[in-house]
Amino acid sequence: MKEIFPWERTSQEEMIKMLKVKLHKSDLFLSTVCVTCGTTYVIEKVEAILLEGDRRIGNVCKECIKMRSQEIPMILRQQSQRLREKAKILEELSNRSIDCPPWDEYLRASGDGNLGSENVCQGVKANPQMIMSRVFLIGEGIVPSEELEGLQNEHIKIFLTEVDISQWPPEILHLKKYAEIEIDDKYLFRFDEGI
Repeated sequence: MKEIFPWERTSQEEMIKMLKVKLHKSDLFLSTVCVTCGTTYVIEKVEAILLEGDRRIGNVCKECIKMRSQEIPMILRQQSQRLREKAKILEELSNRSIDCPPWDEYLRASGDGNLGSENVCQGVKANPQMIMSRVFLIGEGIVPSEELEGLQNEHIKIFLTEVDISQWPPEILHLKKYAEIEIDDKYLFRFDEGI
């Protein structure tokens, strides 16, 4: 058995603690958040994953990849500080009471306030089924907010519910390219194990 000298042991321990970014080819265009800087971005062709040994920490954006390895820890510290400040605010807010309107008031404000029994029978027509991949596209910022500016709520509702693009009004036809992005269902409800 080979003897391990103290200076070799230290370098092995450092190797175990060292973080590494691994690159994987990706055929999907997925939205994610960079673990180092906090930016929401779309994975295009290559997914960069920050690992500690075999444990996944999170994704890394290409802007952080462009930085030298020595700069990434500084970016991570800055993001860590921002998150601590946000957490402190949320912690303070969680100790206050919150006056929230009841659900029926929300429905009235959104225009879905007809809560009569006729709406229970016509629920499918009154509230068409959302297309989860399109909800994901907007929620994760894949559809840029500039593309949605000036649209009426009804237009956004059509984008989120109408499968047949030929039924869309002209005001939202510029969103067609986003509706054609295919997202595997397993990514709509995914979560990172290490976070």
